[in-house]
Amino acid sequence: MTTDTTTTDTTVKELAALVERSHAEHYHQTQLSERLRDLNHQVAELVHHRDRPHLVTEVGDVGWALLQLCNEVGVDLSDAVRATITRLHGLRKGRKVALIGISANPMTNAHLTMGLEVLALTDVDEVWYLLPGQHPWGKKLLPAEHRLEMVRRATARYPRLKVCDFEIAHAARIYAATRETASMLRDFLLPAFPGYQFRWVMGSDAAQQFHRWGDHTWMASALDFIIIHRLGYDFDKEHSVLADARHVYFKDNVVTSNISSTLVRERGRHYEQEKLVALVPDVVWDYLNEHRLLDADAFA
Repeated sequence: MTTDTTTTDTTVKELAALVERSHAEHYHQTQLSERLRDLNHQVAELVHHRDRPHLVTEVGDVGWALLQLCNEVGVDLSDAVRATITRLHGLRKGRKVALIGISANPMTNAHLTMGLEVLALTDVDEVWYLLPGQHPWGKKLLPAEHRLEMVRRATARYPRLKVCDFEIAHAARIYAATRETASMLRDFLLPAFPGYQFRWVMGSDAAQQFHRWGDHTWMASALDFIIIHRLGYDFDKEHSVLADARHVYFKDNVVTSNISSTLVRERGRHYEQEKLVALVPDVVWDYLNEHRLLDADAFA
């Protein structure tokens, strides 16, 4: 079988051997830590693609770097992928996932704390931060790729906290049909994950206004709600549309915060880290500073 890089029949092992020779020719020897940094950077670049040719180039760079990493650590990529498929197939149905809808504009310590408290106080398997492509009320947001990356970095050390880009990835199709959270969940996200048991998480401030949401009665009947108390926002659950006992309101003995993304943007406009150290994770500060995302013109 030919090992020409243009053939469509090249096996993964043959391709890995080609990459190893290519790496030796162009880069000689680099340490594993450098390869990991390269791979991390190239994966991040995937979200910046402008057109299909550019995307194909970036995917090629990522594949090249991943195969060379496998070469260096002695991992067979085919075996690793098969093991992942087996593991995913083994996940039990009925997986419990709590959804937290946030703009992450930017990600704050309050967002992180809310997710960790949901894990600590409930029986959910995972918490997914669901990010919008556009704000439903037209509020200016940082570009989606930056908001996603900040949540990814903030949650990287917590395996049960995930970032969900479903709404962003399917924005063109979803927004042509609806801007309502309930409709997006009912018509798009829930059908895409059959067998999952989703719960909706909101702060007590948002819960106060929930009766004004479009299709709020469907959401209250279709999903269990987890309401986290926020300082200064008491929620009269007993007399609300979420009065049912399956909806839980954590008010006492819960770690809560009044940190907001607005506060982060206001304090951070001069990029003084000491003013943000209590408001955002260090990795988020580093990203904000690196990309100058607290400048007024950083928002779409």
